Amino acid sequence: MRKIIGIALSLMIVMALAGCAEETKEIKIGEGDWDSNAFHDQIAKFIIENGYDTPVNAVMADTSVMVSGMKTKDIDASLELWSDNVPTYQDDIDNGHYEELAVNFDDNRQGIYVPTYMVEGEGAIAPDLKTVEDLKDYVHLFPNPENEDEGIIYGGPEGWSATAMLHKKMEAYGLDEFYNFKTIDSNATLSATLASAYAKQEPWVGYNWEPTWIMGLYDMTLLEDSEYNVDDYEKGIGAFPSVKVTVCVNSEFKENHPEVYEFLSKYETSSAVTSAGLGYMQENEVEAEDAAIWFLNTYEDMWKPMVSEEAYTKIIEALNE
Repeated sequence: MRKIIGIALSLMIVMALAGCAEETKEIKIGEGDWDSNAFHDQIAKFIIENGYDTPVNAVMADTSVMVSGMKTKDIDASLELWSDNVPTYQDDIDNGHYEELAVNFDDNRQGIYVPTYMVEGEGAIAPDLKTVEDLKDYVHLFPNPENEDEGIIYGGPEGWSATAMLHKKMEAYGLDEFYNFKTIDSNATLSATLASAYAKQEPWVGYNWEPTWIMGLYDMTLLEDSEYNVDDYEKGIGAFPSVKVTVCVNSEFKENHPEVYEFLSKYETSSAVTSAGLGYMQENEVEAEDAAIWFLNTYEDMWKPMVSEEAYTKIIEALNE
């Protein structure tokens, strides 16, 4: 009888330990090499580790690796999956290869921007500059330093799909008769041209997008365009479409991490908040971990409804340590 009781107790201990091991099994989050993805991953990491007592490992991976990793269960989740960049996205969801839990944000925009001080306020030098096509009337405000007879519109690197579309737009709108569409070798250099002009409150016009640190630090205005539709877009006409940026998990995640699954199913922010986080990183020269703490302290009303009451208490305690 003692042996039977001993064996039974041993089995109970093993089962309890196995249960604890399952509860604390590490969650692997795929992280792309762009700052907004790191920002959201670090927010989720802090919440999950402190609120749900589960370790998180952010695994560097580009979008294709992230998607294949969720299919093979090597990656558990993605906090910022740009669905339009995954050709098989809807088929993958429909076939259960991974699960879409939430839309992180879908208010992202891109296109041709000017600093808001040019078009609004008492000192605005171009208050009637409203649309992309209006640029024909304002060439004199954006002189090309290499050719005074034409203006200059800055674009992203060649190879970007947005750059290819803007080449078409320049021709479709007749802007190529007035402007040199100058593509830039890198995102950093493109941002530098804008930052330099903004510091001097000078005119600038060019391509950009949201969310970025630029939009977090600088007040920019997106020039209006006709409404997006597929046929026109192929010709370079109309606005860029917004992209649904989602939170996805692999097909075993709910079973392995039910409480975290519930949290991630409520994870929703915005492009503006993301830009603000990136702006905080840029202005203070800090990493995504610091920006996550800033977000949790600044936007408590946004993240509190995402978590359980118990998790909320633990997270606040961790923030106050």
